Amino acid sequence: MTGKLKIKQIAELTGLSPSTVSRVLAGKTNVSAQAKEKVFFHARAMGILRDIPSSRLLMSSLLICAPAAAFTPHGDHYYYEVIQGIISEVSRFDVHVKKCSLDINDADISLFMKSLSHSDVEGIIIIGIDDDSLYRLASESHKPVVTINARDKKMRLDCVSPDHYSIGYSAANYLADKGHRSALLFTDLRRETMVQRLEGFKRACQDRHLIFDESEHLLVTKGYGEPEARQNFKKYLQQRSKAQLPSAILCGGGAIARAVISELKHHNIQMPDDISIMTCAYAHEMEEIKQLGLTAAFQPCCELGVEAVYILQSRLTRNVSPRFNLLLQGSIHVGNSVADVNWRRRELYQSHQIP
Repeated sequence: MTGKLKIKQIAELTGLSPSTVSRVLAGKTNVSAQAKEKVFFHARAMGILRDIPSSRLLMSSLLICAPAAAFTPHGDHYYYEVIQGIISEVSRFDVHVKKCSLDINDADISLFMKSLSHSDVEGIIIIGIDDDSLYRLASESHKPVVTINARDKKMRLDCVSPDHYSIGYSAANYLADKGHRSALLFTDLRRETMVQRLEGFKRACQDRHLIFDESEHLLVTKGYGEPEARQNFKKYLQQRSKAQLPSAILCGGGAIARAVISELKHHNIQMPDDISIMTCAYAHEMEEIKQLGLTAAFQPCCELGVEAVYILQSRLTRNVSPRFNLLLQGSIHVGNSVADVNWRRRELYQSHQIP
């Protein structure tokens, strides 16, 4: 059946004009929500939506829900870049973007429902919000919803995130490859995503037959602020002799890494000769990472927003498939802050040769 015949058939089934059906399937905005619902219902049943090209976005208005700091470049840089990825992608289409500011763990449900209930909102992206009641309401909205850097544990919503487990695993594995047998993970654990990174780090230690004792190899700070991280690390150093310090430290973010480097200098501890430093980082921190000479495990950023847009598109065209978690891999940037200490172990073994 040709495209024109399909449009004519849908027009007959819906009672709409062929031009209206055509506008809906072309992703135009000058069509009512009721007309779109009728066309999509029959188009799905006929398998037409599967043939819609990815160059076309079948929605006119998109709602982005995120912490307030995510909507300003002077707030949460990482989430701001994620949102720019979304806006950049939908700018190729005739899509209006609406914004809703919510707290991470205690979202304003009434504000969310007010934003969600607008008839022209046809897709929702939730960024960095850990609130199960909000997930439930979103899943009951009968609108396509994607979460970014969060996870619906009850499997109602699609999610796209950095593979935090893999990033933690890869970072620990990199340090092990360089001969480090004792590494400290210095991080914030307020969010589920950070816990996933910790689990990946622990698993890598287990696979490499390295001891990971949380009382010795995990240092936790609250928040990403540099002053608090520096205070926590200062206390950590005061409680240990130089011989008791790990050979490497993986920092959970740039602020933590700056705090560690600053405090090591204050105690005349050299990097990487005495202690190697590695950090988890974001794309907007690349220039600073290069200036500090840090080795870093980078996690995807703008790519999260781009993928979320096309997951929404897939839900509009094929709404019967199971929900899924899309995990995007990170990458390792090699600086000069991690020493290769394998030679130290070789020297140790040579001095204790078996007769």
